[in-house]
Amino acid sequence: MTDTPTPENAIDPADQVPVPGILETSRNSQLRRILSATLLWGSGHQLITVSQGYLLFELTDSTLWLAGLGAAVGIPNVLVAILGGLLADRVSRKRLLMIGAAIAGLPMLSIMVLLMLDALQPWHLLVAGAAQGAALALDWIARLSLLPDVVPRKILVRAVAFDQTAFSLARVLGPLVGGFVLASLGSAAAYGLMVGLFGLAIVAYTLIQPHTEVVKKAHSGIVEEFKEVGKVLRGNVIIRLNLMFTAVNALMLGGFIFIIPAFSKDVFNSDEIGLGYLYAAVGIGALGGAITMSLAGGIRRAGLALSITNILFGGSVAVWVYTDTLALALPIALLIGYFNAVHISLGLAVIQVNVPPEVRGRVIGAYELAWSGFPLGGLASGSLAAIFGLSASLTILAMGVLAFTFVVMIASAQFRQLSTEGR
Repeated sequence: MTDTPTPENAIDPADQVPVPGILETSRNSQLRRILSATLLWGSGHQLITVSQGYLLFELTDSTLWLAGLGAAVGIPNVLVAILGGLLADRVSRKRLLMIGAAIAGLPMLSIMVLLMLDALQPWHLLVAGAAQGAALALDWIARLSLLPDVVPRKILVRAVAFDQTAFSLARVLGPLVGGFVLASLGSAAAYGLMVGLFGLAIVAYTLIQPHTEVVKKAHSGIVEEFKEVGKVLRGNVIIRLNLMFTAVNALMLGGFIFIIPAFSKDVFNSDEIGLGYLYAAVGIGALGGAITMSLAGGIRRAGLALSITNILFGGSVAVWVYTDTLALALPIALLIGYFNAVHISLGLAVIQVNVPPEVRGRVIGAYELAWSGFPLGGLASGSLAAIFGLSASLTILAMGVLAFTFVVMIASAQFRQLSTEGR
């Protein structure tokens, strides 16, 4: 596979202006509001991730049930990702965010009640996971589609990194607080906290005032609108390759995140607090990666950086699976989170600056569809672990990430030369 730069992927000299500084970007009041909402929303979902896997493994002591949770989250995530992009180009993206928070929060309220009644069964967690999968797809599509409507284009790349920083901070706070609450107050309290966070996120969304809105216009039908997105993807190899990177990266990350409760209990002999530390270590690394991208503002060799960070990400996972103590696992988990966060922030910036506004929601829907690999990674790692064991399951996924990345690096000169500077 070889390719050369095409005119539609070339950087317009008019766009090559200095990237505004961190202070100038942070002064944008609408960006601060969406960052607050992201922190609340993200913390809620991180609490779900910690609590669902922990509870399910405690109830069943089976990686196959963890695989089932991955499927329960992943299947509706795929279905909603397909339709969510169409919705994001048709209706208020802010309203979609509020709906997504409600879809995530209400099933967790039901789990809290079942826990208080001592009536919780494993299948209840799978049903709640399905609701979370649908909410995740809707939330990601609406939020990423809304971001360019909230901030000026000149700060968009840095705003994407800021948003990832807020989400990464949630990946630290959610697990730390979740592990503490699970250990000291119990599962019902943890689920009550989730419900409160999603309720506050809905309030935060009401305060956001986009400077542009979805244009009300006649639509040509679902089939024609998907064809329009297909035309954009066929004409832009950068977006195509980045979506493929996203799918492979998400599969690995999801496989890692969903299998952590099994490693924590069976390999590291750790309790709820230790499990929270593991998730928080990944979050701290992700926070550092997002801050790195916030400071950088743009990367001249973004394609090369995307490839290198994916290699380091997959390599770190391959090392992590052969640790046998929590003390060794934590610093490597931090590196996993760091390399993955830099990769995600770069990928998002690449998509945001290359997508035409009129199809942004649908392309972000394709991006979320690629991210459906995250929960499906849980299905893959849980199933592989049941057959080959815990360490082998993640090793197989990590080798797949490395192989794919090397192929893209060698075959695509255009991707290696990609830049996000000046956009």
